[in-house]
Amino acid sequence: MFFNILTCLACTLLSLVISSSAFVSRSTPSAGEEFSLYAYGDSVGGLPLFYSDGKAAVGILSSSNSSASNVTFERTSDSSTGSLVGNPPNGTSASSANSSWSDQFLYIPSSSSSSNEIGFTSESGDNATTTKFVFYGQTLLVKDESGDIVSSFYARQSSSEGGGVYSLLWNVTEDHDAVFPVSLRTVAASNA
Repeated sequence: MFFNILTCLACTLLSLVISSSAFVSRSTPSAGEEFSLYAYGDSVGGLPLFYSDGKAAVGILSSSNSSASNVTFERTSDSSTGSLVGNPPNGTSASSANSSWSDQFLYIPSSSSSSNEIGFTSESGDNATTTKFVFYGQTLLVKDESGDIVSSFYARQSSSEGGGVYSLLWNVTEDHDAVFPVSLRTVAASNA
């Protein structure tokens, strides 16, 4: 009996060690480390963020949109807030039909902007904020003008991309049925 208990205990400990080795690190991406972003919310469960005509969208990339491309990001520094530079994924030529862009900063519209759309730009302007991104583990947040850490990411069904693709928005204040909050994380869906 005592031998059976020890055997069960040893098997349990061994299975814990084996299963814990399969866990993926959940730390904040470091400067220079490539990562992707995925949207999670009521209607989306880990859809990848992609580049579409200078705007950020989430969903399954359609081959019919020649100006859309998957995107990988790098943090520009390890400081608490900073910029995220987007590029086509490694192995994708920047001169290919759907990857004619590179080194674009992810931006959120500033409070003075008339648009809520999140996008990509080569430089920060009056209507675009590119330097206030912060991570809490693998969740992307923004340090707002008052110094608060916030997540005001939203998604809306895209009228130009078709079903299953959503425009990424920032700080939507109007009540729309078609708009819902999302969080952006560096963790892909478990079924991806």
